Amino acid sequence: EGIIGYNVFSVTDPPRDNPPGAGATLITYDGDRSKNYWSTFGIMFEIEAREYVEITSLSFYTGSTSKSLTEVWTRDGPYKDHTASSSGWDRIYSEKIELKGTNELTVVKLKTPVYIQEGETASFYIVTRGKIVNVEPDVKEGKPVAQDDAIKLYAGIALDYDYWEDGCINGWKCKFSPRTFEGRIGYNVFTGTSPPRDNPANPTPTTLVTYDGRSKDWWSTYGIMFEIKAREDVEITSFSFYTVSTTKKTKTEIWTRDGPYKGFTSSSFGWEKIYSGDIDHRGLYELTVVKLKTSVYIQEGETASFYIVSPGIISVKAKKEGETVAKDDAIELYAGIALDYDYWEYGCINGWKCMFPQRSFEGIIGYNVFSVTDPPRDNPPGAGATLITYDGDRS
Repeated sequence: EGIIGYNVFSVTDPPRDNPPGAGATLITYDGDRSKNYWSTFGIMFEIEAREYVEITSLSFYTGSTSKSLTEVWTRDGPYKDHTASSSGWDRIYSEKIELKGTNELTVVKLKTPVYIQEGETASFYIVTRGKIVNVEPDVKEGKPVAQDDAIKLYAGIALDYDYWEDGCINGWKCKFSPRTFEGRIGYNVFTGTSPPRDNPANPTPTTLVTYDGRSKDWWSTYGIMFEIKAREDVEITSFSFYTVSTTKKTKTEIWTRDGPYKGFTSSSFGWEKIYSGDIDHRGLYELTVVKLKTSVYIQEGETASFYIVSPGIISVKAKKEGETVAKDDAIELYAGIALDYDYWEYGCINGWKCMFPQRSFEGIIGYNVFSVTDPPRDNPPGAGATLITYDGDRS
């Protein structure tokens, strides 16, 4: 019940990597609530992701216009068997806010958005002593009450007289079913994967940070293309990167060419494939390591371009394509581009935008440094150094 604001996009340019703040909203109930209107301490419900989404806000009606402590709790999966106490829940919002009453939406913007993978569900519990309005739907608990292309809302329960069932006294009934959240759910849709929330500390303290401040600018795509400049004679031996999931046997390729990639993003023409294999992605918290069977030698002062294709690879938005994002005494990394929907631009169909500029590789680059007189092209593995490309908290 209410109004939904939205934009319509042509099929040729779906904004799959929708930036924060430009997301969509879902209305959650469209019935006449005059007979089915209730206000209780809290409303608990589940949201299913039909695409990869990030829940950013919850807007609802309240039973009063008081200033009241309002909390939002969440957990992965269903809430069943988790209504008695806060055990198994994470509190992601807790503030005293002005409630707007029954005729104006009270908006809660989450400081910690909740990511839900496609096909998965997450439970939410909104609670305020100022009473939150909910509706008794025409369907049973656990049945869909609203949906769009990205998310689906299920009928849940209301809790009253205390925040959790264990708090009820004198045998009062605290749980009421079925009830549905009424208001708006704000969300963003992502290209295909999970935001890397709690990046582990620098695994190699002597390496270099490549980007500082990606809390709102991480992305996952098919591939990342970038240039490395040699400040000494070096041999690139490995790439380690984060991925959005822990999928098994992901087809992964690494291509390289001497000099810049500009003018060579459309196809594999002008590139040499130096790695091809099915690898297990390690996900958000562990680096996926690819050791090159054919190392890439770069002379001091020269550059080489690399294109890592591994659907779900994470990259970071930089300020400007071609800017330096990390360097040490031996190598310098420049911001590049990401490619999505297909491996090369020529593979895109229906006019979709496939190339996204100002993206930086994130991870660790392994290399060996050689004396200028005789670079040992077959340097034994394990003797090299590494360059980390990001080491910040990207939560």
